Amino acid sequence: MAQEVQSATIDLTDQPRAGTPLFAKLRLIAALAATVTLLPYAWGRTLLVYLMAGRAEPYYAGMVALGIVVVIVLTIGLARKFPSARVRRNIGRFVAALWVAVVGGVVFFNTGTLIPRPIVLLAFLPATAWVVWTGWMFFAPLRWSTRLGVLALSLAAVVPFVTFFQVQGLTGDSKVNFSYRHAASVAGGNPWQDDAAATATIRLESSGPNQFPGFQGAERTAVIDGVKLARDWNTQPPKLLWKKTVGEGWSGFAVAGQGAVTLEQRDDKECVVARDLLTGEEAWVHADEARFDNTMGGPGPRATPAIADGHVYAIGATGILNCLNGETGTCVWQVNVLEDNGAENQGHGVCGSPLIVDNLVVICPTGSDGRSLAAYDRKDGRRVWIAGIERASYSSPMLADVAGTRQILYYNSESVAAHDPRSGELLWSYPWTNDQKVVCSQPIVVPGDHNRVLLTTGYGSGSTLIGIHRSADDRWQSPEQIWKSRHMKTKFTTAVAHDNHVYGLDDGILQCIELETGEAKWKRGRYGHGQLLLVDDLLLIQTEPGEAVLVEANPQKLVELGRIPALDSKTWNCPALAGRYLVTRNDHEAVCYELPLAE
Repeated sequence: MAQEVQSATIDLTDQPRAGTPLFAKLRLIAALAATVTLLPYAWGRTLLVYLMAGRAEPYYAGMVALGIVVVIVLTIGLARKFPSARVRRNIGRFVAALWVAVVGGVVFFNTGTLIPRPIVLLAFLPATAWVVWTGWMFFAPLRWSTRLGVLALSLAAVVPFVTFFQVQGLTGDSKVNFSYRHAASVAGGNPWQDDAAATATIRLESSGPNQFPGFQGAERTAVIDGVKLARDWNTQPPKLLWKKTVGEGWSGFAVAGQGAVTLEQRDDKECVVARDLLTGEEAWVHADEARFDNTMGGPGPRATPAIADGHVYAIGATGILNCLNGETGTCVWQVNVLEDNGAENQGHGVCGSPLIVDNLVVICPTGSDGRSLAAYDRKDGRRVWIAGIERASYSSPMLADVAGTRQILYYNSESVAAHDPRSGELLWSYPWTNDQKVVCSQPIVVPGDHNRVLLTTGYGSGSTLIGIHRSADDRWQSPEQIWKSRHMKTKFTTAVAHDNHVYGLDDGILQCIELETGEAKWKRGRYGHGQLLLVDDLLLIQTEPGEAVLVEANPQKLVELGRIPALDSKTWNCPALAGRYLVTRNDHEAVCYELPLAE
């Protein structure tokens, strides 16, 4: 009888309760929520920072630890609260399947195209298994040897991923570009050392057909006059003249006469590099001890140099403004515009390209409020004036004729503003930005109607057309909004106007809208967050993946005329078209094509 009572007591102790308490169900839901939100985010961020910077980020690592502790507290012994063994097994299977689905979906939809997504996914999933296992290994009663054994195996799966993969920046859509670490090491080192001894001689002549003297051309409008390209690249293919390895950065080329000049990051030196236009051979290199880097854009300078009267004006991402002799690269004068204006650098560095106006070079120091535009004497680097109403953004100052008056237009972080080029005096401003307060495009003065200016930007904002007027007593009035549209969301690029229509990359897709109304005509062609130029009635598009594409400026439909595999990876740099010569680059190579001209 005693044995029967003892057996009954043991049976009652080991059996789970009949039914599942509500509190246990709530614990399960909370554990699942933490597992598919906090843990993937924190561990994914930890891995990405490590692969990009070679170090662990304490903030995200701490989030991983906190998330694991939370899940352990919620799940420890929780299996005993569910009477059915089948239910307990299904919970375990559901957790595993949910983890694979969530992590797999995040990786698949947020990975770039350098490596096929399935390969990244197959490598990434095992590297995350230890996180979900650590959080849930106390869910059911297991031997410690089983818990620690599985944990050791899942931790070991992290090693291959961090050994063979690295992060090579982000795409324009903020997707992660993974690359193979071995391939990067093979291509690494100092590939430009072979060209260190300059062999070319150049003259940066300011006359002649081969002119592209600064960012987006002579007028900084991305519109090229005086060049008529052949329309059929199949029967008249462009001719590759040269391809060279270059240092990192997102600067474009400025071209004058025989020379093409750009900015490159070479190890810890920010370099202004001049090359022969037809051969790509280096003529000279000017180097400064400076390096800029950030998560989104990676290392290197951002701004395109300006060429004027045989001199090169170049500004690096850390604010170093150089005036260089165009034939020799000798420094005429130098000033750090951030230090000179009491400014602090922004997240993406100094991006605005120098603007030449008469005897001045005008720059955006991206500084504190009220110091967002500055002019320096071209001869000696003396600051002539400083102006601004708020922090500068990432566009470049441009000279334009608006409402019958020559003025400098540029984007601040929250508005577009116009200044007198002689004194810096503010003429007018108009609120225009996005929720990121990041504007990288250029204003567009409407061709044939200089009383209207088209503004575009990315990050969901779109475009607006404004009218600029002066009162009867010759005072500037507040600009009036003519229309506003969610179309033409130019993130990294500038749209162009042609025959009462506007063409641009709307979140990476080519779009055409009506200039008078802002209404969309069509939107096709996934070219990514690249750049484009208007050449007569043709669009020359430098795609983000690297190809160059020729497209009709056709308001009815997308008509693609040809394409060439100019570059082979992410390209945000603005191309240069100097006469028949297309010179374009990205963060590791540059290329020059001779394009066929119309007969």
